[in-house]
Amino acid sequence: MALEIAIRGGTLIDGSGAPARRADLGIANGRVVEIDARVTAAREIDASGRLVTPGFIDLHTHYDPQVLWDPELTPSSWHGVTAVVAGNCGYSIAPNRPEGRGTLLRTLDKVEDMRLATLEQGIEWDFESYGEYLERIERGGTAIGFGGFVGHTAVRICVMGQDAYEREATGAEIAQMQELVADSIRAGALGFSTDRAGYHIGDGGRPVPSIAASQAETEALLQVTARIGQGIAHVAPGEDSSWLYDFQPRLGRTLNWSSILQFPPELGRDHDAQLARQERAHAAGMDIWAQVTCRPIVQQISMAEPTPFYQMPAFAPFVAADPAGRRRLYADAQWRARVWAEFQGGARVHPRWDTFLVSESDAHPGLCGRSVAAIAAERGGTPFDAICAVALDDDLATRFEVTFANDDEDAVRRLLLGDGCIMGLSDAGAHVGQICDAVMPTDFLARWVRDRELMPVERGIHKLTGEIGAVLGLERGTLRPGAPADVLVLDWNALDPGPIRRVHDMPADGDRLVADAPAGIDWALVNGVPIRAGGKPCTRELERLPGGVLRSRPDGPS
Repeated sequence: MALEIAIRGGTLIDGSGAPARRADLGIANGRVVEIDARVTAAREIDASGRLVTPGFIDLHTHYDPQVLWDPELTPSSWHGVTAVVAGNCGYSIAPNRPEGRGTLLRTLDKVEDMRLATLEQGIEWDFESYGEYLERIERGGTAIGFGGFVGHTAVRICVMGQDAYEREATGAEIAQMQELVADSIRAGALGFSTDRAGYHIGDGGRPVPSIAASQAETEALLQVTARIGQGIAHVAPGEDSSWLYDFQPRLGRTLNWSSILQFPPELGRDHDAQLARQERAHAAGMDIWAQVTCRPIVQQISMAEPTPFYQMPAFAPFVAADPAGRRRLYADAQWRARVWAEFQGGARVHPRWDTFLVSESDAHPGLCGRSVAAIAAERGGTPFDAICAVALDDDLATRFEVTFANDDEDAVRRLLLGDGCIMGLSDAGAHVGQICDAVMPTDFLARWVRDRELMPVERGIHKLTGEIGAVLGLERGTLRPGAPADVLVLDWNALDPGPIRRVHDMPADGDRLVADAPAGIDWALVNGVPIRAGGKPCTRELERLPGGVLRSRPDGPS
């Protein structure tokens, strides 16, 4: 077979965890066809002094809507990610029925910080089933591989309408949902995902539909993967993940869950105990994987839509209120006192007020960089009083930067090294006005594997590639003859995620945080076609985007 591209002179790290070696790579028809000491082709990429690795796989994204208007799936595709998995936490946008689309979007708006105007303008509803959704994505094309879980919330709304928020399902409704899940996975969904955290608030200030489900319903839908012999399971269990370790042996399928995070000890969430349980299960041979991340959980919160607070009971009327009603609540001393009592009582959200900083304020620029604890000490009242006062002066446009978790370096190190812990939780595509953790792969390799010497580079690459591909049952993630040619050429010493900035490039003039200038990613190829060349994106030069839909197959790779 005549080779189309040869990547020459580089150090190959194949994603399997095997030692790095000097080798050339030959590509034809979208696949790796030759790995040898010397490979030549009509087109050659000089990788001298560079690492040649598989493209990164992002296990935990929420690109379900964005893929419909941004087929390049940015910023992930700028950071060496060549495959993404959407539909996490039960929030897919298919299957759907026309009468349920509005409530589904309003729930995404509240839970995943996707602005409603952006969703309404950006989504063209020319699909209902999950299979039709994947076909729509294929018609539009993608720069990188796209796959997704079918989500519990979407399935519930599709079957139960508004009752999905209010009550447990009947036996007949559960059976109907099982068939929808089965049809979705047979059509290519990578599996089934559910949110059982118990505190996410959706449309109208109500708990999201998957929370209203019984445990029996949840397990029945997860078990569809076993019944049809296809796909894996994902669960966002909230603070109680213990039931997963009893359930997985009964399920008999791969189960991954999100996530183990380090929280301050005063909050009573013992990440070390969670890690120990995960490692015991992994050592015992259980096919269960806990997602971890190298990124601190830091968000830029707008008080016009303070999504992280929506899990607090006191915020239920706020979620349902219009902008004027929200201003009235912020000005209401009794409501503020109720919120403060919930903060003090440990009601689900635990900001550390000394790390809760004013980030952007037109009315009070002199406060930027200062903590609300310090402001409250000067003005009197509680830190939440200070937040509300500043926000009202800014007509709710103030942004605050809040560190919630995962900022203890030693604890994060233990999680990243944990057996059975898998890289996840970038949340790319969600919370786009608050975070840009799509940079997780480049951040992990540059700042943890290289700078902190957390682990050998071969293991670091494996954590982002071969390990995730194997858990998903995909043939991607390793470079070997016959594998899809998703390939990176990396300048190891220069690798860096780059700065994060705010842009307005979403539908309906929506804003988001992006990192659009990473360093050290010289080349990225998807199915053998460069989407990044010479350190810059080059998709606009292509007649057709080279990515595609990543589909599950019955107990086999796709």
